[in-house]
Amino acid sequence: MRALVTGCGRRLGFYLCEQLVAAGWQVTGSYRSERPELATLAALGVELVQADFGREEDVGKLIDVLATHQDLTLVIHNASAFEPQATDPAAQLAQFEQFYRVHMAAPFQLNRALAPRLASNPNASIIHITDIYIHAPAPRFASYVATKAGAHSLAMSFARELAPAVRVNTIEPGPILFLDEHDEAWRQQVLAKTPLAREGGLEPIWQAVQLLMGNSYMTGASIKVDGGRALATL
Repeated sequence: MRALVTGCGRRLGFYLCEQLVAAGWQVTGSYRSERPELATLAALGVELVQADFGREEDVGKLIDVLATHQDLTLVIHNASAFEPQATDPAAQLAQFEQFYRVHMAAPFQLNRALAPRLASNPNASIIHITDIYIHAPAPRFASYVATKAGAHSLAMSFARELAPAVRVNTIEPGPILFLDEHDEAWRQQVLAKTPLAREGGLEPIWQAVQLLMGNSYMTGASIKVDGGRALATL
């Protein structure tokens, strides 16, 4: 069995590739920029494909690589672009277009092209990694959240279209792994509104992935993995 993990060069994507290899999967990983972690994945046997999801032709290149694999059974849409909303209106539009390409257009292009190949293998599935804040968007991150919400809607549409041959689900992470630029004050502010009061780490996302991979009667489902953080937004 083969899995595609997009955004494999760091953090969650890197971790998911490691876990899938350890579980006996063949893995193809896409990445935008060269990073030291890629050497580790290459040593594990991960097939690495450079693809900037802001460029339609790069997504096409990834599709061409995957066309050679008859055993593609799992796609994890993990690639993500994130930054606060730009202040200049022209920059805001460019930023929105970039987020749209990464979070919506590229996954749409991949799902549409790969669905026939996935459908030829039993218990095939697609997992979109979205965000708990799609339900409570903050103006400071409007373009990011809007396009992540679009990814959720896209996943639900594909769940209906591709059934029963391919299952499509989403995972909505919360504060699983703070960024380096998050200072201690920010971390404590977030955790104070998280019922489990701790950073989740990456393993809970892998556990959710395993559930969605293994449960053949789940499609169109969304799993929050956020320590209860979404409750603070209700």
